Amino acid sequence: MVSFRYHLVSLIAVFMALATGILVGSSLLNQSLIDSQRSTISQQQTEKDNLRRDLDSARNEVAYRNSYLDALDDRLLTGRLAGQRVLLVTMPGAAGGDADGLTEILGKAGARVTGRLSVSENWFATADDEGDGPAKAQTREEIVRKHAIPELRGQPAAVQLAGALLTKGGTDRAVAPTAKTFLEQLDRGGFLSRNNLADRADLAVILLATPTDPAPTTPDRVARGLPALAAALDAAGNGVVVAAPTKAATGAAMEALRKDNATRRTISTVDTVEAVFGRVALVFALVEQMRGGAGHYGAATSSDAPLPPEPAPGKR
Repeated sequence: MVSFRYHLVSLIAVFMALATGILVGSSLLNQSLIDSQRSTISQQQTEKDNLRRDLDSARNEVAYRNSYLDALDDRLLTGRLAGQRVLLVTMPGAAGGDADGLTEILGKAGARVTGRLSVSENWFATADDEGDGPAKAQTREEIVRKHAIPELRGQPAAVQLAGALLTKGGTDRAVAPTAKTFLEQLDRGGFLSRNNLADRADLAVILLATPTDPAPTTPDRVARGLPALAAALDAAGNGVVVAAPTKAATGAAMEALRKDNATRRTISTVDTVEAVFGRVALVFALVEQMRGGAGHYGAATSSDAPLPPEPAPGKR
C-alpha cells in the first residue's frame, strides 16, 4: 500500500524537476538574447565608426576645395573687374558676414565698392499693405515728390534711387548735391541707410537675406518689390547681380526674380554666396552683365549652371 509520505515525496520531486527545467531553459534563453544584443551593438558601433570616417572625409574634402579655390582667387579673378565701381545693396536681414565676403572678393577682382546701401522693408511698402504699409508708402512718395532729382522728376521712387547711385559711364561720378539731399531724406524717413556712397557706381550687387523659418505663406514686401528695384538699378548702370545665401535660393525673393519673364532675361542671380564657389561665380556673373548677358548660377535646382560660360578669347 502506497503511503501518504510516499506521495508527498513524489510531488516534491516532480516540482523540483520542473523548477530545475525552467531555470536551465531560462538561462539558455537569456544567454542567446545577450549574445544577439551584443552582436547588434557591435554592428551598430561599426556602422557608426564608418559613418564618422565618411563625415570626416567629406568635411576634409570641402575644406580642401575651399582652400584650393581661396588659393586660386588671385589667378581666377585678378583684373576681371579692373576699374569698375560696384554698389552693394543689402536687403533687410542680409548677413553682415556675407556682405563683407562680397566686398573682399570684389576687391580681389579689381573693383572698388563705392559703398553700401541698406534698404529697409519700409521702402517696399504699398498702399495695399496691411498695418502701417499705406502710411509708409505715402511718406516715401511725399519725399520722392518734394526732393526729386531734377532730371528724373516724375519717375518712380526706384528709378530716382537708382539714378542717384549708378551711371553708365562718364568722368563725373560724384553723387550730385540734389541726389545727396534725396538720399538724406529717405535715410531720415527710415527707408534706407548709407555707408559712404560719395561716388556713383557702374554695377550693382543686391544681397538677399536668409528667409525666416517657417517661410511666409505669401510673398512679403521685399519679394514683391525687389524685381522693380533690380530693374531700375540695371537700367541706370551697366548691370545687376542678385546674390543670395544657400537657404535663400528657394526663397520668395529669389524665386520672384528667376521666374519673372522680364527680370530672368536681364538680371543675373547667384546663390551659395556664403561659400567661395558662389562668390567666384558672382564676379563672373558681373563680367557677363557688362557684356550684356544674364544668367542664374549656383547650387540650387533653379540655377542654370555653377558658373557663367567663359567668354571667347578677346572678349573678356
